[in-house]
Amino acid sequence: MEEPVKKESMLPQGISNAQKVARQRLDGRPRWQTYLVQLVVCLAIGLLLGAVIILAVQQNVLEVYAALIREAFFTPLGIMIGIQRATPLLLTAAAAVAAFRGGAINMGLEGQFMVGAAAAAIAGGALPEMPRWAAVLIVFVISGIMGAAAGWVPAFFKVVSGVSEVITGMIANLIMPSLLSIFLSLPLIRLVRSAARGGVQPWAQLDQFADLTHGGWGYGTKANTGIFAALIIVALLGFVYQRTRTGYRIRIASANFKFAEFAGINARRQFYAAMMISGAVAGMAGATEILGVWRGYNLNTISVGYNGLLIALAGGNTFGGATLAALIYGGLQSGAMNASWATSIPRPLIDVLVEILVVFAAVPSMRIFFSGSGYSDSERLGGQFTHKD
Repeated sequence: MEEPVKKESMLPQGISNAQKVARQRLDGRPRWQTYLVQLVVCLAIGLLLGAVIILAVQQNVLEVYAALIREAFFTPLGIMIGIQRATPLLLTAAAAVAAFRGGAINMGLEGQFMVGAAAAAIAGGALPEMPRWAAVLIVFVISGIMGAAAGWVPAFFKVVSGVSEVITGMIANLIMPSLLSIFLSLPLIRLVRSAARGGVQPWAQLDQFADLTHGGWGYGTKANTGIFAALIIVALLGFVYQRTRTGYRIRIASANFKFAEFAGINARRQFYAAMMISGAVAGMAGATEILGVWRGYNLNTISVGYNGLLIALAGGNTFGGATLAALIYGGLQSGAMNASWATSIPRPLIDVLVEILVVFAAVPSMRIFFSGSGYSDSERLGGQFTHKD
C-alpha cells in the first residue's frame, strides 16, 4: 500500500521552508518580553551617558532630568507645545512603520511631507466655502494622493532597476524644495495663490486649542485639532495592516518573497502599495502642519521626516508604539525648550540629552530590522523584482 503523499512534498523546492519562515516573520516584530528588556537596558545606558555629559558641563544630574520631565509633562504650556510638535511626527512615524512593515525603508518621507504641505496650501486656499469638516477632509485626501505619488517614485526605481529606495528617497529630499519652488511659480498656481492671498481659507483650517478655549489651554502655542485627525489616521492604518487582505498581502510579501509569489501574491504590487501608503500618510502629515500651524505654505516648516524614521524604530516598529514614542518625543522637545527658559540649564545640553534618549530607544529595533532577523527579504526585493528567469 502506497504511503500518502505529504502536502509539503507537492510544493516547489524551497517553498515549504519559505512558508514556515513567512509564518514566523509575518509581522516582523520581536517578542515583546525580549524587546522590553532590551529597551530598558538601552534607555538606562542613554540616561547614564546623559549623566556623564551633564557632569562634564558642571550641572546637577537630578536637577536637569527633573526640569526636563516637569516642563514636558506637568505644565499646561509644556503639554500643548508637546502636542503641537508631536502631531506631524506621529504621522511621519506611522508612515515609516507602514514602509518598514512592507519591507522598505522610506527615506523620502521629508520630500513627501513637503509635497503634502504644498498640496494642502494650494487646495486649502482654493476651496470655496463649505462645512469645515468637508474642506479639511478634501485637503487631506489631496495631500495624501500627492504624497502617494511622491512615494511611488522610489518604489518604481527599486522595482525596475534594483536601485535602493534609500538612495532615491534621499535624492528626492534634496531636490524637492527646488522642484516645489518651480511648481509654485507656474502662472496657474500663482493665480490660485494670489486669489487666496497666500493663505488657507478659514473654513479649511484646523482649530487651534487656544481659540477653542478662548485663551485657556493652548495659549502661546499653535497646538491644534490635527492631533485627533492624526490619531484617527494611524488607527485606520493599523486596521488596514492587521485586519484587511491588503495589509496581509503587504506583510506576507515583505516576510518572504518566494512564498508570496507561490501563493499568488504579486510582490511588486505590494511593494508599490507599501511605499505609496507610506507616502500618503507623510503627505497628510504635511497637511496637518499647514492647516493647523502655518495656515499658509511655508517651505521653512519643521523637518520631521528623518525624526519620523527614528521614532518608528523607537516605537518597536508598530503603529501603537510609534504613536506613543511620537507623543513622548514631542513632549521631551517641549520640555527641552521650556526648561531652558525656566532654568539656567543650557538649551543645547537638554537637546543633546533628548536626542541621546531617542537614539538609544531605537537601538533594539535597529538591530532587529537591519540584521534581517525581522525581515527576510527586505534588502533583496529589488534583486528579486528585476531577476529574469
